[in-house]
Amino acid sequence: MFDQGTRHKTRRSHGLIVAAALAAFALTAGGLTATIRAIDDQAAAGPPVAASSSPAAAGHAAHGHTPAGQAAVAEAAAPKNTQRADAPAYRPAAVQVIDWDMTEKVVEIAPGKVVKVWTFADRVPGPVVRVRVNDLVRVTIRNRTTMPHSIDFHAARIAPNKAFTDVMPGKSWTFEFRATTPGVFMYHCGTAPVVHHIANGMYGMIIVEPEGGLPKVDRELAIVQSDFYVSDTPGAPADDAKLMTGIPDVVTFNGYAAQYKEQPITVAKGEEIRVFLLAAGPNTWSAFHVVGTIFDRAWTDGIHPENLSVGNQTLNLSASQGAVAEFRLDQEGIYPFVTHDFTNATKGAVGLLRTEHAAGTMSH
Repeated sequence: MFDQGTRHKTRRSHGLIVAAALAAFALTAGGLTATIRAIDDQAAAGPPVAASSSPAAAGHAAHGHTPAGQAAVAEAAAPKNTQRADAPAYRPAAVQVIDWDMTEKVVEIAPGKVVKVWTFADRVPGPVVRVRVNDLVRVTIRNRTTMPHSIDFHAARIAPNKAFTDVMPGKSWTFEFRATTPGVFMYHCGTAPVVHHIANGMYGMIIVEPEGGLPKVDRELAIVQSDFYVSDTPGAPADDAKLMTGIPDVVTFNGYAAQYKEQPITVAKGEEIRVFLLAAGPNTWSAFHVVGTIFDRAWTDGIHPENLSVGNQTLNLSASQGAVAEFRLDQEGIYPFVTHDFTNATKGAVGLLRTEHAAGTMSH
């Protein structure tokens, strides 16, 4: 635990980083580059650690097992929770089958940040599901953990007390729903307290294409933004006290802070890019923006003609909302994508699109 002086210094240091970045943005024509540089530097150093009153951490320290000592062991064993950003293709089927185990594992979600996550199909976020309007979706979940879990599909029109029921440890559950509404929707564990189950990793994206499918584009990506509340005890689940403040330690695209900054997504100049977006929360919103371009077309939640918007600079999604954005990159180069809530971009919600013949790198 931090004392008051240390907590004050941590907050003051973080405040200076954000203030410097915002001042650079406001005062110079190259301010956005300066802001991105500040984001990159902070992401590389790891997000600031908030104070915690975790009793588990105090208990370990009292018995001589320091968080620092545990961190060294946990970091050596925990894999990075990285994922490819490519969206899966639609696969026609008489019945679209979802058949997942619900599990627990320890992963790294940012440099030096090791947590226990609860998963669908051993992944955080869970697998991207892609179906079409009128498809029958059959869901089977098996609980391989020691606590109840469930699954709630926002794309389903179904009685939740019948379908989204708790599954006890060692048990399984199957239900079906018919996809009726095109759009990008969230699924998540609906077991109480829901906020804790989402914060620990039980969420993902389901894409429902319109009947007949979506127009072909050159490249499709799937991006899920989510926030993490890291315990002082390495390898532990989300810190409840931090979670209830709504101020995350780490904010990620697809489960790992700044993973697409370290490994940029390669695209071609001028190709049509479609991004499926989900703000999974549980608390933070997403102001999704690609630096250096404008969205040619976008749909929030349902993919309907009435929802079409043209010329967006930013898509603003509250927790659980989804969207589709289509755009192109007109010149060879490196194009950051961020949440324009730069506090959360600094905590890891930042990545890079790099065209095939781009010269140089983004400055740090």
